[in-house]
Formats: sequence, structure tokens, C-alpha cells
Amino acid sequence: MVSADVARNIVGIIGNVISFGLFLSPVPTFWRIYKAKDVEEFKPDPYLATLMNCLLWFFYGLPIVHPNSTLVLTINGIGLVIEGAYIIMFIIYAAKN
Repeated sequence: MVSADVARNIVGIIGNVISFGLFLSPVPTFWRIYKAKDVEEFKPDPYLATLMNCLLWFFYGLPIVHPNSTLVLTINGIGLVIEGAYIIMFIIYAAKN
């Protein structure tokens, strides 16, 4: 029988892999924005919401808030970086007016 800690880590790693894929799902959109040098009709709302979500979960995963949450901390730290890059790219290519 598998211990509860091992099962928790396995499920956590699977969840991190799936979350990483979800963070990378807007790459085709941002590749299109990069090639066109324009955000066209895209809205920043989903990316801002995801950034805030990652920020809150990152805070929750800190050892001073919730110990033994390394998997929560790492994937949401990665998500903060990825979503931050999306937002910066969006700002760069947004209309100047």
C-alpha cells in the first residue's frame, strides 16, 4: 500500500504538469501578437486574472503561511513568471492611444 505522503506527492506532481500546460496554452496567441506587433482585439482580463490567482496561491504556499506546500509554491511561482511575461508583452504591443 502507498503511504498518504507518497500519494499526495504523486497527485501534486501530476497537477503541476497539468497546470504548467495550462500556463503555456496562450503561447500561440502571444506568438500571433508578437508577429503582428499588435494585440488586435485580445483582452488582457484572463491573463490578469490568472496572474492574481497565481499570486494568491503563491502566498498560500509560502512556508510561513502553510508548511509543506512546496509543490503549490513552485508551480505558482512559475505561473507568476509566465503570466507576468504575457502581461508585459501585452502592454508593449497595446495601442498607444
